[in-house]
Amino acid sequence: MSEINWITLLQRMAPETLPIMESRYKILRQIRLLQPVGRRMLADTLQNTERVIRREVDFLREQRLIDSNRAGMFITAEGEEIMAAFHSFWKEADGIGSLEEEAARRLGIRRVSIVPGNSDESEWVREELSRHAAGELFHSLVEDTVVAVAGGSSVARMANYLPLSHLNGVVFVPARGALGEEVDLEANTIAARMAAKLGVSHRLLHIPDVMDEEVQRNVKRDPAISNVLQLIGSARLLVHGIGEAVEMSRRRGLNQEILRILKERKAVSEVFGYYFNRSGEMVYRMSTMGMPMESVQKIDSVLAIAGGKSKAEAILSYIENRGNYTLVTDEAAIREVLALLDTIR
Repeated sequence: MSEINWITLLQRMAPETLPIMESRYKILRQIRLLQPVGRRMLADTLQNTERVIRREVDFLREQRLIDSNRAGMFITAEGEEIMAAFHSFWKEADGIGSLEEEAARRLGIRRVSIVPGNSDESEWVREELSRHAAGELFHSLVEDTVVAVAGGSSVARMANYLPLSHLNGVVFVPARGALGEEVDLEANTIAARMAAKLGVSHRLLHIPDVMDEEVQRNVKRDPAISNVLQLIGSARLLVHGIGEAVEMSRRRGLNQEILRILKERKAVSEVFGYYFNRSGEMVYRMSTMGMPMESVQKIDSVLAIAGGKSKAEAILSYIENRGNYTLVTDEAAIREVLALLDTIR
């Protein structure tokens, strides 16, 4: 019997089992997020009583899905396997699989991968978003590939979930220069961390993201910088987030004149220093160092990560009809994206 038939059978014949399964799955994923964690903290974060949590974690320990030491409880290897399988089960039970197909078709992109929940409200969902994006990246890797990665918190978290790779000739590069924000969120740092986790090589671009065009021309004459820029231009795989225009203009510290232009032109999304309006039209571009937007559509595969209902308008304004894209997002964001599509068509 196929998986979907098993789900239907459970829903029709033993619906009381589904809430129990869901509850234990939520406990497992919260332990994985906080591990090592004690029962009291687990009960507080799940807003449940210690008595109930004690009963459930005893069951999970008997099933060898969790273990514990003096520091607290943690997920076992068997628990990780169960969680991976259970995620697919719940995607079908909740109709997430069908939602992914519908979203990819309506957006005109290659694929959509959805994590249940809302990143705006849950740290767990934010972590799962990056975990799933890391899986998408890992399974897209092939030998002798240049991978360009942009900055940002969601992309940065992906490095935590990448396994060791045995691929040859994979090189990670930053998609752009430095924004001058937190070092851990810079493209250079992320490229280096991802390469280290995977056991592959990397190259860095030690220049600011934004500079005067004449300065850019002079900087590009430096052989070391020129070589890295050539590598960036040869990337076959690109990973980036999608930012809200207002938030990204604040992070970039743009002057009042540029802020006025963005407001007048109704910019809602930002990628690589390029700003887009609700219709997906580029309304402003900064003089950035790194990958130009014109090169993105020529790349074999692009992975975008963005979640939270608040990001829906930005996601829609940028990603529609980009056929080489895979979008990793959450359920709240994609349902709002589809709702926005319904209002404009």
